[in-house]
Amino acid sequence: MTSHRSSCLCAAVFCILAASFSPALCAAEEKFEFPDASQHATITQRVGLTDVSIDYSRPNMRGREIFGGLVPYGKVWRTGANSPTKIKFSDAVKIGGQDVPGGEYAFYTIPNKDEWSIILSKNLKLWGAYGYKPDADELRVTAKPSALVDPVESFTIAFDNLKDDGATIVLKWDKTRVPVELTTNTVEKVNQEIATALKDPKSLEPIFYYQAASFYYDHNKDLAQAAKWVDQAIEKQQPARYFLYYKKAQIEAKLGHKAEAKAAAEKSIELLKAGENPDESAIRNSQLLIDSLR
Repeated sequence: MTSHRSSCLCAAVFCILAASFSPALCAAEEKFEFPDASQHATITQRVGLTDVSIDYSRPNMRGREIFGGLVPYGKVWRTGANSPTKIKFSDAVKIGGQDVPGGEYAFYTIPNKDEWSIILSKNLKLWGAYGYKPDADELRVTAKPSALVDPVESFTIAFDNLKDDGATIVLKWDKTRVPVELTTNTVEKVNQEIATALKDPKSLEPIFYYQAASFYYDHNKDLAQAAKWVDQAIEKQQPARYFLYYKKAQIEAKLGHKAEAKAAAEKSIELLKAGENPDESAIRNSQLLIDSLR
Protein backbone atom coordinates (compact mmCIF):
# COMPACT_ATOMS: atom_id res chain seq x y z
CA MET A 1 0.00 0.00 0.00
CA THR A 2 2.83 2.31 0.96
CA SER A 3 4.60 1.48 -2.28
CA HIS A 4 1.45 2.30 -4.26
CA ARG A 5 1.06 5.66 -2.50
CA SER A 6 4.73 6.45 -3.09
CA SER A 7 4.37 5.69 -6.78
CA CYS A 8 1.31 7.91 -7.04
CA LEU A 9 3.11 10.72 -5.23
CA CYS A 10 6.10 10.49 -7.56
CA ALA A 11 3.84 10.55 -10.59
CA ALA A 12 2.04 13.63 -9.27
CA VAL A 13 5.32 15.44 -8.59
CA PHE A 14 6.58 14.57 -12.10
CA CYS A 15 3.41 16.00 -13.67
CA ILE A 16 3.70 19.22 -11.69
CA LEU A 17 7.36 19.63 -12.60
CA ALA A 18 6.70 18.86 -16.27
CA ALA A 19 3.89 21.41 -16.35
CA SER A 20 6.02 24.09 -14.72
CA PHE A 21 9.02 23.49 -16.98
CA SER A 22 7.17 23.03 -20.28
CA PRO A 23 7.19 26.77 -21.24
CA ALA A 24 10.95 26.87 -20.78
CA LEU A 25 11.32 23.70 -22.79
CA CYS A 26 9.15 25.18 -25.56
CA ALA A 27 11.14 28.43 -25.48
CA ALA A 28 14.36 26.50 -25.89
CA GLU A 29 12.96 24.45 -28.77
CA GLU A 30 15.06 25.01 -31.87
CA LYS A 31 13.43 26.70 -34.87
CA PHE A 32 14.28 25.36 -38.29
CA GLU A 33 14.30 27.28 -41.60
CA PHE A 34 14.22 25.56 -44.95
CA PRO A 35 14.90 27.13 -48.38
CA ASP A 36 11.95 27.81 -50.65
CA ALA A 37 11.61 25.55 -53.65
CA SER A 38 11.24 28.73 -55.73
CA GLN A 39 13.77 31.31 -54.62
CA HIS A 40 12.62 34.87 -53.96
CA ALA A 41 14.19 37.67 -56.02
CA THR A 42 13.96 41.43 -56.46
CA ILE A 43 15.29 43.49 -59.33
CA THR A 44 15.39 47.29 -59.51
CA GLN A 45 16.30 49.32 -62.56
CA ARG A 46 16.37 53.05 -63.17
CA VAL A 47 15.08 53.78 -66.66
CA GLY A 48 15.76 57.40 -67.50
CA LEU A 49 14.24 59.21 -64.54
CA THR A 50 11.88 56.40 -63.51
CA ASP A 51 12.63 53.65 -60.98
CA VAL A 52 11.14 50.24 -61.78
CA SER A 53 11.24 47.41 -59.26
CA ILE A 54 10.05 43.81 -59.66
CA ASP A 55 9.49 41.35 -56.81
CA TYR A 56 9.02 37.70 -57.82
CA SER A 57 9.79 34.06 -57.13
CA ARG A 58 11.89 31.91 -59.47
CA PRO A 59 10.70 28.34 -60.04
CA ASN A 60 13.03 25.86 -61.74
CA MET A 61 12.33 23.56 -64.69
CA ARG A 62 13.58 20.38 -63.00
CA GLY A 63 13.07 18.44 -66.19
CA ARG A 64 9.40 19.38 -66.47
CA GLU A 65 7.54 20.59 -69.53
CA ILE A 66 6.85 24.23 -68.72
CA PHE A 67 4.58 26.17 -71.07
CA GLY A 68 1.66 24.07 -72.17
CA GLY A 69 2.49 21.69 -69.30
CA LEU A 70 3.28 22.94 -65.81
CA VAL A 71 2.02 26.38 -66.89
CA PRO A 72 -1.11 25.73 -68.98
CA TYR A 73 -1.85 27.73 -72.09
CA GLY A 74 -4.82 30.06 -71.95
CA LYS A 75 -4.96 30.42 -68.15
CA VAL A 76 -3.93 33.29 -65.88
CA TRP A 77 -0.45 32.70 -64.44
CA ARG A 78 1.11 34.43 -61.44
CA THR A 79 4.25 34.96 -63.58
CA GLY A 80 6.48 33.05 -61.23
CA ALA A 81 5.67 31.07 -58.09
CA ASN A 82 4.06 31.60 -54.69
CA SER A 83 2.60 35.13 -54.48
CA PRO A 84 2.02 36.84 -57.82
CA THR A 85 4.89 38.89 -59.22
CA LYS A 86 4.70 42.57 -58.27
CA ILE A 87 5.97 45.49 -60.35
CA LYS A 88 6.31 49.07 -59.15
CA PHE A 89 6.85 52.32 -61.09
CA SER A 90 7.97 55.56 -59.45
CA ASP A 91 6.27 57.55 -62.19
CA ALA A 92 3.75 57.11 -64.99
CA VAL A 93 4.95 54.87 -67.85
CA LYS A 94 3.66 53.10 -70.93
CA ILE A 95 3.57 49.31 -71.20
CA GLY A 96 3.10 48.01 -74.71
CA GLY A 97 2.18 51.55 -75.74
CA GLN A 98 -0.59 51.94 -73.14
CA ASP A 99 -0.52 54.41 -70.24
CA VAL A 100 0.03 53.11 -66.70
CA PRO A 101 -0.03 55.45 -63.68
CA GLY A 102 2.87 55.27 -61.24
CA GLY A 103 2.34 52.78 -58.43
CA GLU A 104 2.49 49.04 -57.66
CA TYR A 105 0.67 46.27 -59.51
CA ALA A 106 0.35 42.50 -59.55
CA PHE A 107 1.97 41.24 -62.76
CA TYR A 108 -0.09 38.42 -64.28
CA THR A 109 0.26 36.80 -67.69
CA ILE A 110 -1.74 34.45 -69.88
CA PRO A 111 0.72 32.34 -71.87
CA ASN A 112 -0.20 30.98 -75.29
CA LYS A 113 1.93 29.42 -77.95
CA ASP A 114 1.93 32.41 -80.33
CA GLU A 115 0.83 35.30 -78.10
CA TRP A 116 0.90 36.23 -74.42
CA SER A 117 -1.41 38.57 -72.56
CA ILE A 118 0.37 40.88 -70.12
CA ILE A 119 -1.84 42.00 -67.21
CA LEU A 120 -1.22 44.58 -64.50
CA SER A 121 -3.79 44.23 -61.73
CA LYS A 122 -4.57 46.70 -58.95
CA ASN A 123 -5.43 43.79 -56.62
CA LEU A 124 -2.26 43.06 -54.63
CA LYS A 125 -3.81 40.78 -52.02
CA LEU A 126 -4.24 37.49 -53.85
CA TRP A 127 -2.18 34.31 -53.46
CA GLY A 128 -1.08 33.08 -56.85
CA ALA A 129 -3.83 33.69 -59.40
CA TYR A 130 -6.59 32.31 -57.18
CA GLY A 131 -9.51 34.72 -57.11
CA TYR A 132 -8.15 36.82 -59.99
CA LYS A 133 -10.85 38.98 -61.61
CA PRO A 134 -10.40 41.13 -64.73
CA ASP A 135 -12.35 44.01 -63.20
CA ALA A 136 -9.23 44.92 -61.15
CA ASP A 137 -7.05 45.18 -64.28
CA GLU A 138 -5.18 48.43 -64.82
CA LEU A 139 -3.81 47.22 -68.15
CA ARG A 140 -3.91 44.31 -70.55
CA VAL A 141 -1.69 44.16 -73.65
CA THR A 142 -0.23 41.41 -75.80
CA ALA A 143 3.37 40.35 -76.44
CA LYS A 144 4.92 37.94 -78.93
CA PRO A 145 7.03 35.12 -77.49
CA SER A 146 10.14 33.87 -79.25
CA ALA A 147 12.22 30.71 -78.94
CA LEU A 148 15.53 30.60 -77.09
CA VAL A 149 18.34 28.40 -78.36
CA ASP A 150 19.47 27.42 -74.86
CA PRO A 151 16.93 26.61 -72.15
CA VAL A 152 16.78 28.77 -69.01
CA GLU A 153 16.51 26.58 -65.91
CA SER A 154 15.28 29.24 -63.45
CA PHE A 155 12.46 31.59 -64.39
CA THR A 156 14.08 34.97 -64.99
CA ILE A 157 12.86 38.55 -65.35
CA ALA A 158 15.42 41.05 -66.65
CA PHE A 159 15.77 44.46 -68.28
CA ASP A 160 17.19 44.73 -71.79
CA ASN A 161 17.73 47.43 -74.42
CA LEU A 162 18.08 50.15 -71.78
CA LYS A 163 17.62 53.71 -72.99
CA ASP A 164 16.81 56.85 -71.05
CA ASP A 165 13.26 56.79 -72.41
CA GLY A 166 12.51 53.09 -72.23
CA ALA A 167 13.60 49.48 -71.91
CA THR A 168 12.43 45.94 -72.59
CA ILE A 169 11.27 43.85 -69.63
CA VAL A 170 12.14 40.27 -70.59
CA LEU A 171 10.54 37.10 -69.22
CA LYS A 172 12.63 33.95 -69.81
CA TRP A 173 12.04 30.34 -68.86
CA ASP A 174 12.76 27.03 -70.56
CA LYS A 175 13.12 27.96 -74.25
CA THR A 176 10.63 30.85 -74.23
CA ARG A 177 11.44 34.57 -74.21
CA VAL A 178 8.69 37.18 -73.88
CA PRO A 179 9.53 40.89 -74.38
CA VAL A 180 7.38 43.55 -72.69
CA GLU A 181 8.06 47.06 -73.96
CA LEU A 182 8.37 49.82 -71.35
CA THR A 183 8.40 53.53 -72.22
CA THR A 184 9.08 56.33 -69.77
CA ASN A 185 8.20 60.04 -69.95
CA THR A 186 11.84 61.10 -69.63
CA VAL A 187 11.92 63.26 -72.75
CA GLU A 188 8.81 65.18 -71.74
CA LYS A 189 10.10 65.72 -68.19
CA VAL A 190 13.54 66.88 -69.32
CA ASN A 191 12.02 69.27 -71.87
CA GLN A 192 9.95 70.81 -69.09
CA GLU A 193 12.99 71.09 -66.82
CA ILE A 194 15.02 72.78 -69.58
CA ALA A 195 12.22 75.26 -70.30
CA THR A 196 11.89 76.10 -66.60
CA ALA A 197 15.65 76.51 -66.13
CA LEU A 198 15.98 78.83 -69.13
CA LYS A 199 13.58 81.32 -67.50
CA ASP A 200 16.51 82.29 -65.24
CA PRO A 201 19.60 81.90 -67.45
CA LYS A 202 21.88 83.96 -65.18
CA SER A 203 21.79 81.18 -62.58
CA LEU A 204 22.80 78.45 -65.00
CA GLU A 205 26.22 76.80 -64.88
CA PRO A 206 28.17 75.54 -67.90
CA ILE A 207 27.23 71.95 -67.07
CA PHE A 208 23.55 72.75 -67.66
CA TYR A 209 24.20 73.92 -71.23
CA TYR A 210 26.42 70.90 -71.86
CA GLN A 211 23.80 68.46 -70.58
CA ALA A 212 20.98 70.19 -72.47
CA ALA A 213 23.04 70.08 -75.68
CA SER A 214 23.88 66.41 -75.09
CA PHE A 215 20.21 65.57 -74.49
CA TYR A 216 19.13 67.24 -77.72
CA TYR A 217 21.95 65.51 -79.59
CA ASP A 218 21.08 62.07 -78.22
CA HIS A 219 17.39 62.47 -79.07
CA ASN A 220 17.84 64.11 -82.49
CA LYS A 221 16.00 67.20 -81.39
CA ASP A 222 16.80 70.80 -82.45
CA LEU A 223 20.50 70.38 -83.29
CA ALA A 224 20.97 74.05 -84.12
CA GLN A 225 19.82 74.86 -80.60
CA ALA A 226 22.10 72.14 -79.23
CA ALA A 227 25.04 73.81 -81.04
CA LYS A 228 24.19 77.15 -79.41
CA TRP A 229 24.03 75.56 -75.97
CA VAL A 230 27.36 73.79 -76.29
CA ASP A 231 28.93 77.08 -77.43
CA GLN A 232 27.51 78.74 -74.31
CA ALA A 233 28.98 75.97 -72.18
CA ILE A 234 32.41 76.49 -73.78
CA GLU A 235 32.16 80.27 -73.30
CA LYS A 236 31.23 79.95 -69.62
CA GLN A 237 33.65 77.12 -68.73
CA GLN A 238 37.17 78.41 -68.17
CA PRO A 239 39.63 76.87 -68.43
CA ALA A 240 38.16 75.05 -71.43
CA ARG A 241 37.43 71.32 -71.09
CA TYR A 242 38.07 68.76 -73.81
CA PHE A 243 34.67 67.02 -73.52
CA LEU A 244 32.85 70.25 -74.35
CA TYR A 245 34.71 70.47 -77.66
CA TYR A 246 34.13 66.79 -78.34
CA LYS A 247 30.39 67.28 -77.87
CA LYS A 248 30.52 70.32 -80.15
CA ALA A 249 32.31 68.18 -82.76
CA GLN A 250 29.59 65.52 -82.53
CA ILE A 251 26.78 68.05 -82.92
CA GLU A 252 28.44 69.87 -85.81
CA ALA A 253 29.11 66.54 -87.56
CA LYS A 254 25.46 65.56 -87.25
CA LEU A 255 24.49 68.95 -88.66
CA GLY A 256 26.78 68.26 -91.64
CA HIS A 257 29.22 71.05 -90.72
CA LYS A 258 32.41 69.14 -91.40
CA ALA A 259 34.88 72.00 -91.01
CA GLU A 260 33.44 73.07 -87.67
CA ALA A 261 33.29 69.47 -86.46
CA LYS A 262 36.93 68.83 -87.40
CA ALA A 263 38.12 72.02 -85.71
CA ALA A 264 36.28 71.17 -82.49
CA ALA A 265 37.61 67.59 -82.45
CA GLU A 266 41.16 68.84 -83.02
CA LYS A 267 40.73 71.29 -80.13
CA SER A 268 39.56 68.41 -77.95
CA ILE A 269 42.72 66.43 -78.80
CA GLU A 270 44.91 69.50 -78.15
CA LEU A 271 43.43 69.96 -74.67
CA LEU A 272 43.77 66.27 -73.89
CA LYS A 273 47.44 66.14 -74.87
CA ALA A 274 48.16 69.25 -72.78
CA GLY A 275 47.07 67.39 -69.66
CA GLU A 276 49.42 65.60 -67.29
CA ASN A 277 47.96 62.14 -68.03
CA PRO A 278 46.25 62.26 -71.43
CA ASP A 279 43.22 59.99 -71.81
CA GLU A 280 44.20 57.87 -74.80
CA SER A 281 40.69 56.51 -75.35
CA ALA A 282 39.24 60.04 -75.48
CA ILE A 283 41.96 61.08 -77.94
CA ARG A 284 41.12 58.05 -80.07
CA ASN A 285 37.40 58.92 -80.06
CA SER A 286 38.11 62.44 -81.30
CA GLN A 287 40.45 61.12 -83.99
CA LEU A 288 37.83 58.59 -85.13
CA LEU A 289 35.33 61.42 -85.47
CA ILE A 290 37.82 63.39 -87.60
CA ASP A 291 38.47 60.34 -89.77
CA SER A 292 34.72 59.84 -90.29
CA LEU A 293 34.45 63.32 -91.84
CA ARG A 294 36.67 62.48 -94.80
